[in-house]
Amino acid sequence: MKNIIILYNPYYQEDVIEQHLEILKDKGAVAFGKVKSKFRDYDADHEDELENIYNSVTRDEPMQLFLTDYDSIYVANVLSVKTDKTKLIKAPIYYDALDVEKWYIIDDLRLIVNNDFKNIRDNVLPNFIATNYNNRTYAIYGNKYAYPMQVTMKEEIDYFDKEDEDFKYFTNIFKSKQEIEIKNSLINYCFPTKIFYSFAPNSQDNLISAEIEYTQNKHNPLYDFSAVVMKYSKIIELELYGFFKYLFKYLISKTSSISNINYSVQGQYYTLEDLFTHRANYGTYNYLLRNDKIKRTIQAHINSSKVRYFIQDGISKFIPIMQKIRNESVHGNNATIGECEELREYILGIGKNGFLKDIKAYGLEINNLK
Repeated sequence: MKNIIILYNPYYQEDVIEQHLEILKDKGAVAFGKVKSKFRDYDADHEDELENIYNSVTRDEPMQLFLTDYDSIYVANVLSVKTDKTKLIKAPIYYDALDVEKWYIIDDLRLIVNNDFKNIRDNVLPNFIATNYNNRTYAIYGNKYAYPMQVTMKEEIDYFDKEDEDFKYFTNIFKSKQEIEIKNSLINYCFPTKIFYSFAPNSQDNLISAEIEYTQNKHNPLYDFSAVVMKYSKIIELELYGFFKYLFKYLISKTSSISNINYSVQGQYYTLEDLFTHRANYGTYNYLLRNDKIKRTIQAHINSSKVRYFIQDGISKFIPIMQKIRNESVHGNNATIGECEELREYILGIGKNGFLKDIKAYGLEINNLK
C-alpha cells in the first residue's frame, strides 16, 4: 500500500477542505494541489522515490494521501498524480494565485480525526513510519521533514476498504449524528444500499435534509413545507436527468436518427443530442416521451415490460404531480403537510412503489443494456 502525507496550511485558504469537498460532491473527482513552500530552503533527497510511487498510481492501484494541519487529519483516495492539472478535473480557484508543484487527483475523502490535536499526536501519527528518515516513528517535534513525504504504517489500514463499491466516504464528512442516523434509516427502510449510494451526493444530502425537516415539523399543521418540496424537486430533477441520459444514449445507439429530434426550453431550441450536456425540465421529458419515433424505439428495444411501463406510464403520471406542487411553492403558496406527504410517499415508496428507487434501479438496468 502506497501512503504519502502532506501538511496543508489553512493560511492559504481557511476552508481548504470544504472547497475541495464541494467539487468532489458535484463532479465525483477533484484535484488537490501540493503548494510549493516559500520557506523551504533545502531539497528533499527522496524525489526519485516519490516519482516512482506517483508513476505507479492508477485507478486499480490507488494511493492514500494523508492531509493534516495537526488539528485535523483526512485521507484521500488518489487515482493519479500530475505535474500539470488536467483540464478534465476541477480544483478550487484559490490555487490560481499559488505555485502548485503536484496535483493529486482524488475521488474520495475520509475524515480520520477532527479538531483534536492530542488524539492526532498520540494515536494517529505514531502509527506512521517516516520511510525516508531512517524508518523512525513519525515525529511532530524537532523534525526536518520535506513534504510530500512517504510513510508506511505499523498497523496497516486501508481507509477505503468497503463492501459496497458505490459507497463514498466523503458523503459522511461534517455530518451530524442526526444526519447519519437519518441516512442509515433511509438505507434500512427505503433504499437498498447499492441504490442509495448510486444517487448523486447532492441527492443524498437533500434526502437527508428533507427527512429531518419533515420529521421535526410534521405535527405542526401551520408549518410551510415549501423548502422540503423544493428539496424533493431538486432530487427528482437530478436523478431523472441521469435516467434520461442513460435511456437516450441507449436508444440512440439503436436508432441513431432520433438524435435529431427537436425540442425547446424557454425559447432555446435543441436536438435530443444536446440533452447530454443541457439538463432539460419536467415538461421536456414528457414531451419527448410522447414523440412517436421515441415511443417506437422504446417498444422495439426495451424488452423488460416493467421498465417500459415505468418509462411510458410511471414517469408521465408522476411528473404532473411534481410540477403542480413545486410550481405552487415557487409562486409563493405555502406547501401543506398533505402536499409534502404526497410527494414523500411517492419518492420514498411509503405504501407504494418508490419512484426514486425505480428511477435509479431501472436507469442502471438500461445503462447495462447492449
